[in-house]
Amino acid sequence: MELDREAAEPAAGTARFGPVLTERGATFRLWAPGRQSIELRIEGRDPMVAQGSKDGLFSFEVEGAGPGTRYLFHSGGLSFPDPASRQQLADTSGWSVVAAPLPGPTQRTLVRPWHESVIAEVHVGAATPEGTFSALAGRLEHFRDAGYTCLEIMPVNAFPGQRGWGYDGTLIFAPAPAYGTPQELRALVDRAHELGLTMILDVVYNHFGETDNYIPHYAPSFFRDDIRTPWGPGINFDEPMVRQFYYENAMMWLSACDFDGLRFDSIHEIRTDSRARFLGELAAAARSVKPDAALIVENVRNNFELLERDDGNRPMQYSAQWNDDMHHVLAFLVTGEGARTGYDDPDKDPYADLEKALADGFVHDPSEGDGSDGRTRGGDGAKLPPDSFITYLQNHDQLGNRSDAKRLSLRISPEQLDFAHFVKFLAPQIPLCFMGDEANLETGFPYFVDLPEAAGRAKAAERYRQMEEMFHDDVEPGGLPDPNDPATFEMARLRWDDYQKPEHRAALERFRTLARWRREKLWPLAATPCLDARTARQGDCLIVNWVFEAGTLRMALNPTPSACLIDCVVGPAPVASGSFSQQDRQLRLEPWSAVAW
Repeated sequence: MELDREAAEPAAGTARFGPVLTERGATFRLWAPGRQSIELRIEGRDPMVAQGSKDGLFSFEVEGAGPGTRYLFHSGGLSFPDPASRQQLADTSGWSVVAAPLPGPTQRTLVRPWHESVIAEVHVGAATPEGTFSALAGRLEHFRDAGYTCLEIMPVNAFPGQRGWGYDGTLIFAPAPAYGTPQELRALVDRAHELGLTMILDVVYNHFGETDNYIPHYAPSFFRDDIRTPWGPGINFDEPMVRQFYYENAMMWLSACDFDGLRFDSIHEIRTDSRARFLGELAAAARSVKPDAALIVENVRNNFELLERDDGNRPMQYSAQWNDDMHHVLAFLVTGEGARTGYDDPDKDPYADLEKALADGFVHDPSEGDGSDGRTRGGDGAKLPPDSFITYLQNHDQLGNRSDAKRLSLRISPEQLDFAHFVKFLAPQIPLCFMGDEANLETGFPYFVDLPEAAGRAKAAERYRQMEEMFHDDVEPGGLPDPNDPATFEMARLRWDDYQKPEHRAALERFRTLARWRREKLWPLAATPCLDARTARQGDCLIVNWVFEAGTLRMALNPTPSACLIDCVVGPAPVASGSFSQQDRQLRLEPWSAVAW
């Protein structure tokens, strides 16, 4: 299998999926290895039939078809949309629409250097009262002015109904009609670029949603009966055409929609023998469009080799990883929630783990490729630059996969919250916040869907099982909001009037201060290679020195409810969370305080 490395999108001769406009009309294609014939139905025309294809790829050349043409495929008594549809008329079971071409990418480099990223994770449907691409475009100045430099957009691919997290999509090339058109999505990205914001899109390549998933009907070899994910059957990445499907999808988001990068959901659930090949070629396909694309993985295996850099410090495959290790230890220290964070084992030392996470990134270094239990310094994580890791206290998972869906601002003290934010912002790993965190908004983010009644009941029952088995949160019957109830979605919408309340205005100003300190203290250093990270521990308090080519960033922190004295002299122009004082050559740190210089 070859990829066109030069073109912004795969050339017509190499692309395999979705409609292609021609001088005389359009060519429609469908990979259906489980069928001997396929029928193309175009609104207002007689059906067309294509007979068996040796490679399972059916093609229809249709004169006069163009942007706006509505079409469906039909086989075995069932009509279904194009799995590579670029636009849907209304839902994931109805008409696919030939989309008008979008311009190519405006640039092949990031809007700003990766080390300058301060990320807001945003859900399009819940971010504004209107819940559309256009409405979000009108709110982008808020994110920029708060201090964010990057938006990571939760999946926007078409999903059943009018509301959903986006991770159970079935038409992964088409923007959700509830959010707007492909043109409106591109306008959102263009507006972000005008404001100097990097745009990253979350994509899901590890499973398909169950509702309106017609692929097993005509391409059963797309899936593996012997591999299960937490959400359904595993994808068959041993099949070359399946891999190609995802390469073309990644290239489309980066080219036609001009996103600056992609975040790949739960790649540890990619389990076939071709996993390494697929991930390597996926990164290469993305970088054929944008060599400097920000490519982020979610991966509990902590595979070091995916994040390696070349001699010029450029990512060879992926740019960074969502770092659950850092989240778990930091969240445990401020909340005490042991079971949810993995710190219910009395033999674990969270202070040692925080020391390792700050210095190395990973707490758990990979072991024989599936990583779990290493805690020694000098592991693979220590070889990676700090901006290979993305640190967060909250994201959609950490909020939505709680029975109460409550934010940290409602669960811990203001001192603990400021301490955790300070560590996240002044350490050199990349900080990520969930929308609203910049002002300590109290809006929750419960799991929500919009499914037919029977599927909705099944999804609600599944959530109780997931809460107990996956998230260690025992919930009594009736203890979870019904994900299929529209009121549950309304609970997740940001309430923009809250930003004007005095307590939230003060929190937003503090957030801006943290972002400014990061720009002033860290960015000039992080623009150069990080040569080493040296740590010292005195009791449960820590000192971390990140040694960059341009200088050293130092942080002393007290992640405990008691004051401590440590042997340390604070340098000039320090910034801090909480209170500290210098006594000769000893530093007194009050509870939940940290100082950086």
